Amino acid sequence: MSEDLPKPSILVIIPPPVWALVFVLTVWLAGRVAGLTAPLHFPLVGLAIFAIGFLISASGRRAFARAGTEVVPASKKNSSLVVSGPFNYTRNPMYLGILVATLGLAFVIGTGLAFAAPVVFFLFVNFISIPYEEDKMERQFGDEYRTYKARVRRWI
Repeated sequence: MSEDLPKPSILVIIPPPVWALVFVLTVWLAGRVAGLTAPLHFPLVGLAIFAIGFLISASGRRAFARAGTEVVPASKKNSSLVVSGPFNYTRNPMYLGILVATLGLAFVIGTGLAFAAPVVFFLFVNFISIPYEEDKMERQFGDEYRTYKARVRRWI
């Protein structure tokens, strides 16, 4: 099985948590500049949702650490295929957690525009980051990854 991947674009090289932060800061700043009101400002609810997202993402990161594999999406290869822990339920617990966390931050910010951040993050990872990683995993792990992919959904 060939492990030769096309050189990742800058979109893949920059880690998704950085993109999530960029998206959240952009909607926050745009809302401030535009003077938008915050009718959906529920900071305690938002912080609770953020914490849940953080824990989901951290559980995926912890599973990677236990397996001794790489976390960086643009790495040339992964040391192992992680299919246990949160990876029994979603192929992307770290991205799912970040998505939930950005939703929480949208409630903290409270403007309607703030809810664009989780939507844009979802679209970004679903159509840019994940396809690159899935191609890498299929090339590296072949049928083992395809079997896992058939068993566990991309998101939930």
